[in-house]
Amino acid sequence: MKRVDDVFIGLGLAWLIAGMLMGTWLGASGNFQFTNTHAHMNLVGFTASVLFGLIYRAYPSMKASRLALPQLALYQAGTVLLLAGKAVIDNGGSEGLVGIGAIVVILGVALMLVVFFARNRTVDVPTTLTPSLG
Repeated sequence: MKRVDDVFIGLGLAWLIAGMLMGTWLGASGNFQFTNTHAHMNLVGFTASVLFGLIYRAYPSMKASRLALPQLALYQAGTVLLLAGKAVIDNGGSEGLVGIGAIVVILGVALMLVVFFARNRTVDVPTTLTPSLG
């Protein structure tokens, strides 16, 4: 997927806005029951997503992988499940959903590792072209 880097970075920024809005609500309401969810939203949602986007940008051949789009979808779906599960726990509920979300996030990260190490099977295209003098 040619734009997987942009999508990851864009989703990461969306997670940051959501995390900041949640943090503002937590502070304004004085209800700090969901601080764990808020922290994971910023770390798993924003930080990891942007880092994945920057890694895809640093290694352009990774974007050509057939696994790039499934990796993006798996990781983001896992993030949604993990955060929903965190919110359930923060609200006094059971741990079932957070366990599923954690497993899906880990699979998304593992798939990122596969894409990263498989990048050497294709050739990185330079981002700038310099004329040859020969």
